[in-house]
Amino acid sequence: MEKAKLTPVEHCIKEFGGVRPMARIIHRHCGSISKWKKSGLIPTSVQRTVLEKAWELNLNITPYSIIFGEE
Repeated sequence: MEKAKLTPVEHCIKEFGGVRPMARIIHRHCGSISKWKKSGLIPTSVQRTVLEKAWELNLNITPYSIIFGEE
């Protein structure tokens, strides 16, 4: 059985511990992150911030997972 692939947004939400914690950490509204879930993609204008905050918190988020998601 194959693992389901997580979209970049789903992976980041999981790593940050939810929509609200992620929104608080990257200084965005919860509604914005919820909208990203529709496309599954993190806007390019926010990717660097997400990655930097993830590294500060030692989360399992890489440049690859920000763009392609995670299995």
